[in-house]
Amino acid sequence: MTRFFEFLISLVIVTVLFLLVGVFLPNRRHVEHSMETNHPVRQVYDTINSFKRFGDWNPLRMHDPAIQYTLEGPERGVGAKLKYVSQKKKVGSGSWEIVNSEQDSQVEFAVENRSYGDNKTSVFTLQEQGKTVDITWEYDVEYGWDLFGRYAGLYVSRNVGDDIKLGLGNLVGLVATMPNFDYSTIDVQKVPIHPRNVLYVSTTADRNITAVENAMILALKDIRAAITANGLEASGPARLITTNFGSEKYEFDVAIPVQRPGEGPIDPALVPPADPAAAEGGEVPADAAPVETAEVADTAATTEPAAPVDLTIEPAPAPLEGLRLPSNVLSGQSYAGKALMTEYQGHPAALPLIRDMLRSYAAAFGETIHDRSFEEYLSEITETSPEEARFKVYWPIQ
Repeated sequence: MTRFFEFLISLVIVTVLFLLVGVFLPNRRHVEHSMETNHPVRQVYDTINSFKRFGDWNPLRMHDPAIQYTLEGPERGVGAKLKYVSQKKKVGSGSWEIVNSEQDSQVEFAVENRSYGDNKTSVFTLQEQGKTVDITWEYDVEYGWDLFGRYAGLYVSRNVGDDIKLGLGNLVGLVATMPNFDYSTIDVQKVPIHPRNVLYVSTTADRNITAVENAMILALKDIRAAITANGLEASGPARLITTNFGSEKYEFDVAIPVQRPGEGPIDPALVPPADPAAAEGGEVPADAAPVETAEVADTAATTEPAAPVDLTIEPAPAPLEGLRLPSNVLSGQSYAGKALMTEYQGHPAALPLIRDMLRSYAAAFGETIHDRSFEEYLSEITETSPEEARFKVYWPIQ
């Protein structure tokens, strides 16, 4: 009986000590770690601000390669949510949701999981430091009067802190695999590319803009002669389709979408814009829309989600038959599918850089590029100064 009372007294003492210590333990915990990268801040921000690359940097998949993810809400930005389920007890189930997003600056996630605590948040702060970007990951959790949670908080800096270090290392390593080009100056859209019948010429030129333009002018001359000789009409702008951008030689196709007269709509880009100054009296109409151009150096682009675009691809037209073409002009059908697209006005020598920007954008958003990049020439080469040339630049994605 004496031993029983001794056991009860010991139990009371331990309980009282547990309560007293627990009351004085912090009711919230904060952990943070930082790493740096030499990649553009926009690329880092876009990688975090979407769940497309989440599985590539977040430690959850490293704890359970078989973890299942489900996405809800918008593709990126505030409201985007990822739910996960794991059969491993240590991981369990939970969710990450973007609740605040400041472009190139900060992304805040509300985190729900099986561990102790409430109001869990993970905040990523990005700060440019010259040619590098500091990435800081902060984790906060509140325990309130949950004394077991307060005791669990003693190990947060180790358990959660180790995951933060691991995740930051994964993130920096992931970004390092991406093309290192700052695409913040261009506005990128995901668009459908509908199949078109085309006449095209495959050609090669030295890798300088003068040689490329001369080769393109000759190819366009032959294609347009074939269009006239076969009673066809152009249904879209001329395209330059890259085959091989080598160190010395540039291989590419020059193509023009074509159709028989009246078979389909003409691309609006082929219709020259009305000259407001040519209106009666030489005055510009009051309701004339201003002309806007996109320049790589000046565009304040944003990668926040835009209105959804219909990505339905039209059926392919019937192939053109019975054509009489010179040996260097071929008939075929153009790429059909989705693509990343940006508009550019300026010297065509910058087009390779624009293509690289699209590759960099695709990597940050988890888009897989394939096929060949191409440009639509929205202005005539021989009639437009290089600095005023206008293009749409495309890179197909899966």
